[in-house]
Amino acid sequence: MKVAIFTDTFVPQVNGVARTIGRLADHLAARGIPCLVLSPDVNLSVPNGYQIYPSPGFEVPFYQECKVALPNFSEISSQLDFFQPTIIHLVTEISMGLCGLKYAAARQIPAVGSYHTNFPQYLSYYKLGLFTNWVWKYLKWFHNQCLVNYCPSRSTLQLLEKKGIRNLQLWGRGIDASLYQPGKADPSFKARIGAQNKTLLLYVGRLAPEKDLDILMETMKVIHPIHPDIHLVITGDGPLAAKLKEEATPNITFTGYLHGEELATVYASCDIFVFPSTTETYGNVILEAMASGLPVVAPYCGGIKDNLLDRHNGLVCRPRSVRDMMKILVALKENPALRKTLACQARAYSLSKSWDQELNNLLDSYDNVVHRRQGVAL
Repeated sequence: MKVAIFTDTFVPQVNGVARTIGRLADHLAARGIPCLVLSPDVNLSVPNGYQIYPSPGFEVPFYQECKVALPNFSEISSQLDFFQPTIIHLVTEISMGLCGLKYAAARQIPAVGSYHTNFPQYLSYYKLGLFTNWVWKYLKWFHNQCLVNYCPSRSTLQLLEKKGIRNLQLWGRGIDASLYQPGKADPSFKARIGAQNKTLLLYVGRLAPEKDLDILMETMKVIHPIHPDIHLVITGDGPLAAKLKEEATPNITFTGYLHGEELATVYASCDIFVFPSTTETYGNVILEAMASGLPVVAPYCGGIKDNLLDRHNGLVCRPRSVRDMMKILVALKENPALRKTLACQARAYSLSKSWDQELNNLLDSYDNVVHRRQGVAL
């Protein structure tokens, strides 16, 4: 088997899709399966055992961490004809995905897709809700040309099913529980950010409108004068960064993007993970927080529902409710015993989420698609 992956985002870009596909490419390489990643030029210096073919691209104005590629179909076709893929995985539905779809059809190579981002839901956050139905029509057209469409969560699968998208399969996510673990806590972290003897809340993710950060920021404004012993750490960056920093109350610290051990240390050094987003297809950071021994406070929406078990590994708050989020955060701060119980159960839950298992399931699905297509051809 040889796998060609078409994606408009890839490591070292900082988002859940890039990290997931980077892990997939690493897994294919570790299994000795030839892999060619076709993506925008993301300045990846040395791929780890797989090939990468970059295309020029430009940054999306409201999403500058990601690029839209401008692929040269003729050059990419020559590269792929030499590589001779047996299956094509379309990760994104824009320029690179369209290029891969065209090549797969021209060469009669089986194509599979995966759905990672709720772009139709994002549109309303950017005052583009008028285009929602058109975007769903396009996504339906695109994905219904794929032999399998992989969904990260049950809620996402059910949503796509309702929208008329066929050939749906679940492809979940795992966690590196050796990287993200409570033992990475730094006892000096609170002192370094001026939050000694305070309960530390943590948010990790893009600083963008679709993450519902207006709710989190308003919650902290209400909390600040009443509970000065609660402090929020915001880890990430994005188009709202400058605005959020300008409006932030003194009980908030911004770290920017962190990676690897640095990120794992911040997770483990905080007390509660808070995540206001209602637009997640999965929510990788939820698992990272749980593995780090943090109880999670988040709305029971979208892909988050696959992992957040109310009063087992976290607490559920109502979507976009400042009052409810504040009430739950304060109650959890004032109940260390509950916090400890939820934290222990969150860590235990995360240990059941294996990347190797999820990625091996995906490779089994690849095999089934290839063999099914070969059977049809015969």
